[in-house]
Amino acid sequence: MHVVLVVDDAARARESVSEFLEHEGFKTIRAASGKEAYATLYSQTPDIVLLDLMLPEMDGITFLQTIRHHPQWEHIPVIVLTELQDEHKLVARARQLHVDDLVPKANFGLEDLLMRIRRAIAVRVPSHN
Repeated sequence: MHVVLVVDDAARARESVSEFLEHEGFKTIRAASGKEAYATLYSQTPDIVLLDLMLPEMDGITFLQTIRHHPQWEHIPVIVLTELQDEHKLVARARQLHVDDLVPKANFGLEDLLMRIRRAIAVRVPSHN
């Protein structure tokens, strides 16, 4: 069972994505801020992170910079959920930090997100066999 860390300060978005993924057989860990997500990594390393960029306490870019410079976490695939039109500079910086995918919040479908998650895990997560 793959573990997904869902990081979003919007409770409704965080809960709906998490519930959908759990229904699809994933285990989810939920975090409302970058700081909370970072602390979570010390107790459990997820197989993938779904990350909002605009977060309280520690924004998504700072979170990305931190995990990309940590040997234990640098391999974790990250999919950024973004408003895109409001975050051009942040999106450009996220791309520099090797995110695996960018998904616009405004019109993404959960099935599309599921496909993107599975693709990112298949490409980036080492096989447990």
